[in-house]
Amino acid sequence: MTLIFCVFTSILTSFGLYKITQTLLCLPSANAAQAVKNIHGKRDMAKRMQDTLLPMARLISKLLPMSEYKERRLEADFSRLHINQTPKEYVSVVISKALLLALIGLMFIPLGIPGLSLLTIAATLLSYFQSMQSIRKKVEAQNREIETELPRMVETLNYSLKDNRDMLSFIEKYRMVAGKTLGNELDQLLIDMKTGNQETALRNMDARLGIPSFSALCAILCGVHQGVDQRLSLMVLEQDLRTKERETLKRRMEKCPGRIKVASFILTALMILMFMVPLVLLIINNLQTAGF
Repeated sequence: MTLIFCVFTSILTSFGLYKITQTLLCLPSANAAQAVKNIHGKRDMAKRMQDTLLPMARLISKLLPMSEYKERRLEADFSRLHINQTPKEYVSVVISKALLLALIGLMFIPLGIPGLSLLTIAATLLSYFQSMQSIRKKVEAQNREIETELPRMVETLNYSLKDNRDMLSFIEKYRMVAGKTLGNELDQLLIDMKTGNQETALRNMDARLGIPSFSALCAILCGVHQGVDQRLSLMVLEQDLRTKERETLKRRMEKCPGRIKVASFILTALMILMFMVPLVLLIINNLQTAGF
């Protein structure tokens, strides 16, 4: 009993001395240190796991070098998605997570559950490929959004060229009504045009996007910058973009035939009802006139 009392007294004394020292030396408290550590916001579980796997990711990046083409492509995608990670770090972290999940799956073999181990490894492969494809899917979604807006931009440009050939002025005005994705790209384009050559800025945006429709528009805009009358080319490009937009909508509709069939059935029934009601009323009136 005496030993327990001495230990308890020592703990209280040590805690008291620590608090007195902290007050005299103005040492930061644990809460203050934690607040400074999380000054940019509290890290979530995914961020903490990523920081934990960072040493393993650096080792993997040295053992599995990335090709120059793949690195440049991922850098362009990361720049568009505003991701601060480098391609090597991202790929290395993804591989590290996959290896960690695979090791966890192997632990089920000594426990006599090899089926669960195979399922875990299969989930690991799916997670790896899904993580690698998620960046490309986000970029493709942005490209679709830009392609949807291009016909309106080309039409507006065609009308604008009748009065003014200043591309910088046109892009500044169109930026006010542009969508979020295209607007971000136009912001970068405006910065490049104001700080350098306009034609070079357009070609850099073309290389950054990699959209065939915008490549055609870029060639026309470069011709406008050189003083060539491109109104006919813009009209042709607008028609091509409208046709492509209709084909894209048609393909999307074909991917969900069930909803279209239901909508078509309802529309057909309403049209038949619309034609049948006046006909039935006409027959009833004729019968009443005839005395039936």
